[in-house]
Amino acid sequence: MSYTFSRRAFLKYSAATAVAVAGASLLGGCEYQDPKNPVCKTLPGAITSDLQVIAGLRSMKIENGTCTLEVDIESARANPIRLTTDFFSIAVKDSEGKSRYFSLNNGGVQILNAENSRIEQKKPVTLHLKATNFPKLQDGDTVLFQCIPIRENSEYSMIWEITKEVYEEFIANQSTSKN
Repeated sequence: MSYTFSRRAFLKYSAATAVAVAGASLLGGCEYQDPKNPVCKTLPGAITSDLQVIAGLRSMKIENGTCTLEVDIESARANPIRLTTDFFSIAVKDSEGKSRYFSLNNGGVQILNAENSRIEQKKPVTLHLKATNFPKLQDGDTVLFQCIPIRENSEYSMIWEITKEVYEEFIANQSTSKN
């Protein structure tokens, strides 16, 4: 049995390693305690799902009772994924874990723009979303943004847990980067 690498095998494994290292930087703030429901605690932050979907929460802004989000989604699935408003939900929980807000009780999450009503294989989509009647964040609050790519597999989701502190740091960095 030979333990030497051919040039082709070396290039193949080098490319796979490079992709793995590059992908790891995207998922730096993510936890995978439950592989069906990975959690990201950074903003921006990306999550890869077992459903062959990657989603990235690029930005979030809370202003005048409205929470707007910019989300990138890409699918590796052969069958397109239908985009619907129940694809997303947003909640706010206080420091004790009690719910202060839930989007489905306040008109749901609205899709402000979408090029297509379906997410096609290997065609990334950027969405702008909005939730209304959104509360002002208080100390200890956490915003839970959830994406359920396929309703038939609702046990699989991607969740961003953005604390008030992470949000405020993100907004502060946004304002200094524009100056």
